[in-house]
Amino acid sequence: MAETKKNKVFISVDIEGVTGVVHWDETESGKPDYGFFRKVMAAETNSAVEAAYEWGATDVYVRDAHGSALNILPDMLHKNARLIRNWGNTPFCMMEGLDQSFRAVIFIGYHAKAGTPDSPLKHTMTTRISDLKLNGESLAEAGFNALIAGQFDVPVVFLSGDKAICRYTRKLIPGIETVSVKEGLGGAFITQHPDVSVEQIKSGVLRGLRKRETIRPLKFRPPFEMDVTYSREEYAFRAAWYPGVKRLGDCSVRYRSRSFPDCLKFFYFTEPSD
Repeated sequence: MAETKKNKVFISVDIEGVTGVVHWDETESGKPDYGFFRKVMAAETNSAVEAAYEWGATDVYVRDAHGSALNILPDMLHKNARLIRNWGNTPFCMMEGLDQSFRAVIFIGYHAKAGTPDSPLKHTMTTRISDLKLNGESLAEAGFNALIAGQFDVPVVFLSGDKAICRYTRKLIPGIETVSVKEGLGGAFITQHPDVSVEQIKSGVLRGLRKRETIRPLKFRPPFEMDVTYSREEYAFRAAWYPGVKRLGDCSVRYRSRSFPDCLKFFYFTEPSD
């Protein structure tokens, strides 16, 4: 490829959206089936890594972005990828490690946002948040993280996960490639074989990377208005102490700024953690 700078690719990986995962226990360390599904998580990630190198990547960084951020063990990962484990405690959260030197971002194992029907593992960052809006747009984690990538002028070219998050992301990011590995059915998922998902993810990532020049980084124009609705009133009461925050209702607050990084800081420091 005739690229003039390094082809660095950033992969952010969650677990609720990987093949077969349907219950919270399957996402938690120490539970009986967690060990199996962390392997599925790693396999889907490795298929994306392989596709990135086949495309022409010079460096691939994988951000373990679920729970403790200690899900993918080093020996599970493709030997030529770099793994970001544990949390650096920055407002970038699931996108820690990304900067303007990267050429593309990939999301693996992502899930639907809070309030989405037929999606058993739906949530937005935490189950303590009912809705997160920026400039009136209700955001899934994929949308929030794509906006972080947009601040560095890096496009998100691929996402895998449940059918609902794939549908949401295609509307938000025109041209993005997606692979749905399962479909919600009330409290259940209709899922496919993990090997099928691995094959589809590799093909989808290749398609996304090959047309990265046609996919625009996601950006919203300032001023920014971030509304957060929590599951409990005490979370809104606490958040309202943050400078510049306005209480909207019993469980909702609003923060306004002309700086998107300031919005990230507000969200980081007010996100419920207990």
